[in-house]
Amino acid sequence: MKKIFISACVSLALIGSASAVEAAKPVDTSVDGIFTALSTSRNLQKTVDQLIANGANHHSVISIAAAAGIPQSKIMKLQVCVNSVSADSTTLGATCMRPKTVMTAYESGLNDPLSYLPATAAGKKAKK
Repeated sequence: MKKIFISACVSLALIGSASAVEAAKPVDTSVDGIFTALSTSRNLQKTVDQLIANGANHHSVISIAAAAGIPQSKIMKLQVCVNSVSADSTTLGATCMRPKTVMTAYESGLNDPLSYLPATAAGKKAKK
């Protein structure tokens, strides 16, 4: 019984440390970083929250998701919010995108995917 308890404690410690390492990773908010994060995400809501919390433009995140081929039904289920704090830290707020605004951003990514895909996904840029 004691071995099982020790095993469980060690397992929990390992899971906790793995979560801390995951949370400590820097988040790339460039087009390439957003595209990669969204394309490889297992939890789309968590990924979008992390991107926005680290300074990614919420409209761009939705447009890049559309250009990356993420289905509209998955995007419409997301809560896309930006948190704000007043200068004196007395007022907290959150501004969430309305469904119509989410659709506008999604359609923007569908209509002009080359603007929202990394250069490697969109192909080489023409030389001028």
